[in-house]
Amino acid sequence: MTTDTFPFDFKSFPPTWAFCFNDACPMHDTCMRHFAGRHIPTDRAEGPAVYPAALQKGKCRLFVEKRIIRSAWGFSKLFLDVKRVDDTPIRREIQEYLGSRTTYYRYMNGVLTLTPEQQNDIFDIFRAYGYTAKRDFDGYIDRYAYE
Repeated sequence: MTTDTFPFDFKSFPPTWAFCFNDACPMHDTCMRHFAGRHIPTDRAEGPAVYPAALQKGKCRLFVEKRIIRSAWGFSKLFLDVKRVDDTPIRREIQEYLGSRTTYYRYMNGVLTLTPEQQNDIFDIFRAYGYTAKRDFDGYIDRYAYE
């Protein structure tokens, strides 16, 4: 599926996302910030924005490529074959990697979704404990990338 045909839901944007409205930018057709700016609901009157100064010599330092990623959530399947002795230490490392226990549970319950990079980092934690078999998260969803 291409970004031209991928369904769009404005509510999926992070609340602090800076939108771009610079139609003269040579990168606007492939920029996620500009794409988001074109889809702001009519009842929204203010919010963070990319200023024109971000564009210097034809390049925008705040450019984010418009792309679709496969996000993941949920950790139950990851732990199906994990030995009891390794379960708690692995969970703690994942919690530390994600920033807190609260954040861990937000990813576990699908409130937040993991980027492909985060998924690989979590797989690396399992590999460090000797778990090299292919692992899956509980669920996956395709979404626009905001990183």
